[in-house]
Amino acid sequence: MATAPPPASPTIDLGRCFTFVTEDPEWVTKILVGGLFTLLSAVLVGIPFVLGYWGRTLNNAAGGQPRPLPAWDDLGGIFSDGLRLLGVYLVYTLGLTMALAALSCVFVAPLVALGNVGGLDDGPGALFGALGGIGTLLFAAVATVVSLAALVYLPAAMARAALRDSFSEGFSWREITAFIQANPGNYALALVIYLLASFLAQFGMILCCVGIFPLGFWSYQILAYTLGETVRLNPTSVQS
Repeated sequence: MATAPPPASPTIDLGRCFTFVTEDPEWVTKILVGGLFTLLSAVLVGIPFVLGYWGRTLNNAAGGQPRPLPAWDDLGGIFSDGLRLLGVYLVYTLGLTMALAALSCVFVAPLVALGNVGGLDDGPGALFGALGGIGTLLFAAVATVVSLAALVYLPAAMARAALRDSFSEGFSWREITAFIQANPGNYALALVIYLLASFLAQFGMILCCVGIFPLGFWSYQILAYTLGETVRLNPTSVQS
């Protein structure tokens, strides 16, 4: 007798993703402070604070707290949490950048260089030039696919590191991949909602460019909330 498939996880409440912030009585202060740290991220100082706060919002949402935005009353702890998440982010992004650069140097750059070397007759020069062009196009295609895959994977890796309070857990790729596979609908919805919020945040440019920083911070909290909701609605997917 065939085994019935496990019941699907409930779907994220789309409406509350955009209203949970304003349900907090102190939301204006919290978002404005976050906007200040987002502005300070331009000189690197604010990045750990933004990431640390992001991780705490995610944990609060995963725990089912009705007001998931944390208070800004533990700057040292928030900064420490953020440094851990920043480390995870840098390892992935720098590692990916170095891998793509090495791939380009090994397979593309030599062909392009040979195609441009003087002294080669038209036949070899044209051949290497054509191969260099094809290699460049293939490299661009590979880089695009890899970058898109990283954009899908990285939020889950950051979320795991935040939930486990562990730098190393951000690289538990089997568990991270399993989490995405266990929550395909809600995880995809979380990313789509974040992209929509990021688009809306661009309208902050209308407010003399200043509004883009608190609105950008607001969009980060929406991603934290939706990922936290994904965990809350299917807690077994992060227990491994």
